Amino acid sequence: MPSAPPQTLLTALHQEHRLVIGITPEEELRTLSDSRALLCPECKQGVIYRAGQVRAPHFAHRTGSECVIPSSEPETEEHRNGKILLAQWLHASLPDTDIFLEYPLVETGQRADVLIKTKRERIALEYQCANLSQREWQRRHRLYRNAGYRDLWILGGSRLLYEPQQEGGILLRGRELERTLFLEGAPILFFDSTGELLQAETLARFRPDKTAQPNHLTGRLSARPLIELKFPWNLLDWETPDPPSPLAMLSPQPTQLSPQPTQLSPPSLNALPTADRWVWQWILHRFHVLPENVAELFGIEFRGQEAFRCSPVAWQAALYYRFVHHRVGARWWLNEVEQWARAYLPLQTPLDMRKLRKVLMEYQGILAAAGLLSLPKGYSQNSAEVVADLQTLPNPPEREEVLRIARYRKIKDQN
Repeated sequence: MPSAPPQTLLTALHQEHRLVIGITPEEELRTLSDSRALLCPECKQGVIYRAGQVRAPHFAHRTGSECVIPSSEPETEEHRNGKILLAQWLHASLPDTDIFLEYPLVETGQRADVLIKTKRERIALEYQCANLSQREWQRRHRLYRNAGYRDLWILGGSRLLYEPQQEGGILLRGRELERTLFLEGAPILFFDSTGELLQAETLARFRPDKTAQPNHLTGRLSARPLIELKFPWNLLDWETPDPPSPLAMLSPQPTQLSPQPTQLSPPSLNALPTADRWVWQWILHRFHVLPENVAELFGIEFRGQEAFRCSPVAWQAALYYRFVHHRVGARWWLNEVEQWARAYLPLQTPLDMRKLRKVLMEYQGILAAAGLLSLPKGYSQNSAEVVADLQTLPNPPEREEVLRIARYRKIKDQN
């Protein structure tokens, strides 16, 4: 079977120093190349510097080399030029910081398009032109964060497709990657390195409206030349909302929580038990919903629900708003729901994991019976698609009818 062609290199080694196209002076690269002093960062075999009118500047292995650098996506002109321009921008914007292009990370097995090393932290900047699935993006994101890297994702300008709307807004025609960034609360940035859709070397940011949904990304777009911008350190903190969300306070450990309600809590929350109040403070802060305003669907009694220290209506509403509301077209992963519940909802200690898992599966079945989730292969599945939320359903679900459908489907699956 023929081997794949090697990926175009933008970095080379000289005496353990990484030289970067676009940052290292071209004259120096030509001199070192002519003296056969450049090596491949991966296999340490010799490379030469190539630049001309036909192909963009790059390093290439010498004739006879069998090194193949794995690449997760095709190296398009947009991707290659974008990485160089971003590295040049960072080199100029952060002169006292180490900037590396195509840097291999031993801890994660990844190769960061651009790596920023400061005295205190390491930042991986990914210039993503090809599409990614939600699971693949989450996998890469977790690898970065678990290894102590903060990651910032910038999408290729070719992905910026939209339709103008009234009053200066736009409808972003986003694919799965854009929807994933939206669902995760990450900044949605586009960089046009070739000038196809925006002025060349322009960075654009899409800011979703409060009513935006994954399959209907409405919002506003702002754009500025990259050279005018400083590195946006604030965008690295997208996992910690500003001001801090009450969600960060939710914990199974009561010793980590203040037993007093906040001064902004309405009377209806102050009258709730402590565990319920913590949950509803988050729902109110994030979704502007109070207990008296939720649908009658929440509050169904399940066997094993004693795994939660809060009431059924509180934990069921929390899971709905976190994983279903405004997420039409996204995936519902039971393992992810379980991990989130263990991290943020008040649970009994010691926790019976079987009991928690069973009650979450039962609730998954209820959401499917209500027409919110699609479980085509039965209720024992760990993955589903969010097909509607309470705002997009034609009619509000009636609890008794939902329970009847859930019982029928459960019996049918068992048979």
